[in-house]
Amino acid sequence: MSVTVLPIAPTSKEVEEMMEVFKNAFGPDPLIEFCFNRPNVPRKPKEKNVAEHLERIASPQFIYHKAVDPESPSGPILGVAAWYLVDNPRNSTQNIPWGDPSPEVHLECYEASLGALRRWRLNYFHERNQPFIYMAILTVMPEVQRRGVGSALLRVGLKEADRRGLPAFIEASPSGLGLYKKFGWEEKLKTTVNLKDYGGEDVECVTVGLVRPAGAKETTGTSPNV
Repeated sequence: MSVTVLPIAPTSKEVEEMMEVFKNAFGPDPLIEFCFNRPNVPRKPKEKNVAEHLERIASPQFIYHKAVDPESPSGPILGVAAWYLVDNPRNSTQNIPWGDPSPEVHLECYEASLGALRRWRLNYFHERNQPFIYMAILTVMPEVQRRGVGSALLRVGLKEADRRGLPAFIEASPSGLGLYKKFGWEEKLKTTVNLKDYGGEDVECVTVGLVRPAGAKETTGTSPNV
C-alpha cells in the first residue's frame, strides 16, 4: 500500500496515539511482559510515559517517524519508527536510549537476554569508536501489517543513517529477520532464554542482534513485506 512517512508531532495527543500503536501492534511480547510488566508491580503512569516521549522527540538524539495514508495525512497512525543517534560510542549512557532498567524489572532474565545484547552493542561500537544509529522501535498496526508500512518507515530512517554515514543496530525477533536482512542488516548474535528458568511459564524467547553497514543496499526478492 502507499504510505507517507512524517515526523511525529510533539503533542500529547499524537504521542498518546503513537503509544496506542505500540500497544496494539503485536500484542503482549512474552519476554517484555515477563521482564518489565510483572504482576503486582505498579506500571508507570501514562502521563509520565507521554512526558518522556515528548522529551525524546525534542532531543536531537531521537528521530520519531509515523506512517500515514497519503490521502489522509492527519488521519490514524499506521506505524511508528524511533531511531536513536549515538555520536559518542565510548559514552556508555548514550548506548541505552531508554536508560537503565528500573528496580522493578526482572533483572536476572533481562541481563540474560536484552542486557546481553546491550553489552554486546556497547562493546562492538566502543571497540571501533564508531558512532551509530539504533533502531529502537518499529511497529505497525495489525490491519496493515505485511503491506509495506514497515518497509516505508525503514527506508526513510536508513536514508538518514546513510546520509550521516552511520551503521545501524537493531534487536529483532526471528520472525523479523527476513525483513531486516532484506535491508542489509547482518546477524551478529542471538540470545535465548526460557522463562521457566526464571520462575515464569515454559516459553522460549529468542532475540537477535543485527548490524547494518552504512550504505548497504536493499535487496529484492520474496522477503516479508511488513
